[in-house]
Amino acid sequence: MQDNKHQNQGNNNSKRRRRNGLIVILIVIAGLILLNYRPAIDRIHCNEDILNSKPEVIMLGTWWCRYCYQARRYFTDNDISYCEYDIERSTEGEKLFNDVNGQVIPVILIDQYIISGFDETRLDQLLNKAREES
Repeated sequence: MQDNKHQNQGNNNSKRRRRNGLIVILIVIAGLILLNYRPAIDRIHCNEDILNSKPEVIMLGTWWCRYCYQARRYFTDNDISYCEYDIERSTEGEKLFNDVNGQVIPVILIDQYIISGFDETRLDQLLNKAREES
């Protein structure tokens, strides 16, 4: 009888450990989701109409790139006109990326200036310089 009692306690402990393990896994997954959450930003794809409006910035990036997201957010928050080529989904974007010898994304084109990666300070400097020259 005592063996059955110890066996039942062992089964209960095993079930409790599994349940606790699942709870920990769910908490970790929820935490990762919260840490990686980014509110949606509409991507403005370069097309003939957008390009004819002469955006201040053309960005070469991808949909999944964290720094591309930060650049989009910055452009939107600071009313900077831009459009974007996805270098993985657009042949024109891939061609431009190769033409400027892109090594990292995003590549940000402001008139004749090129920024590799996202750097707010450098972006502001080159935008101001381009605005003064036009």
